[in-house]
Amino acid sequence: MNKRLISLIFLLSSFIAHSDDSALSKYKDYTPKELAALSKEERQSSVPMSYSSAARRGLSDGATLLFEMQMNSLMYPAIGNYEGAVRQFQRDLKEKETGILTVSQIDKLQRNSEFQKLSRVYFPETYSSYMAKTVASVQGTFMIHDDRIANPVNHTKLTCYKEANYCELKQIYLNFPDLKSWGRNFHIMEGDIEIFDITQWSENTIDAVPSESGNSCRKTAFNLNFKTKEFYQITRNGDKECEINGIKFPKLTKPRIAQIIDGKDIINEEFSKLNTLAFKMLSTDFQHKVEQLKAKESDDLAKNN
Repeated sequence: MNKRLISLIFLLSSFIAHSDDSALSKYKDYTPKELAALSKEERQSSVPMSYSSAARRGLSDGATLLFEMQMNSLMYPAIGNYEGAVRQFQRDLKEKETGILTVSQIDKLQRNSEFQKLSRVYFPETYSSYMAKTVASVQGTFMIHDDRIANPVNHTKLTCYKEANYCELKQIYLNFPDLKSWGRNFHIMEGDIEIFDITQWSENTIDAVPSESGNSCRKTAFNLNFKTKEFYQITRNGDKECEINGIKFPKLTKPRIAQIIDGKDIINEEFSKLNTLAFKMLSTDFQHKVEQLKAKESDDLAKNN
């Protein structure tokens, strides 16, 4: 693919993203009935799909029952006081309290209620290492010092073979649900297998470098110490400039140090962030009650001690 075509694709992607944002803003305050009153041509050409879907739900025979169920999952008292719950939901969104849901609010209600269904999923947390005469292996969580790795919840396994003179790196990643995505699901992704040539194998240590150097804008090496249980990947600047599709990336100001470690704390932290995010989607009245209960329990504990 030539650079001119790539540039056009980037420009088109930026235009589409900008157009989507403009449409989301333009139609966000429409009610389902108001959206349905638009011409068929406008609905099909201009209205975002998420809003069209929200309008269909809002005009269905079971709309009120569906929205009551979704609001109850967010701790709004919708049963018996539907309009009041809608107003409370709108108040929490800091939007006009009309008692009638707009298409953007219907979309938000569904996304937030679906988020409450998420629970912690199993993901390998094994951390281990061993080194024998002809084979060595380490597995755990890959992290980068002084930086955030793209996928903090990952499982990395590096296996080295002395006689064949190479190491094989396998990685899987857990992608967390995105607030803006259609679905509310976890996705496990598997990275391509990477091969590293062994440059040094001693009694307790192994050094290895990528078998394919790529464009040489970065130089990467694994330094493994099985005695001290320190397993590092160090990335330094290469001889060439880093440029991808005409975009230049700055040189590293210092070596980037990554490490394979016991990742239980990292994994627990990421799921804790998810739980906190889900909690912040609940009714603010319910959140306040929970916080008051926590404060009381803390005070009672302090008094007893």
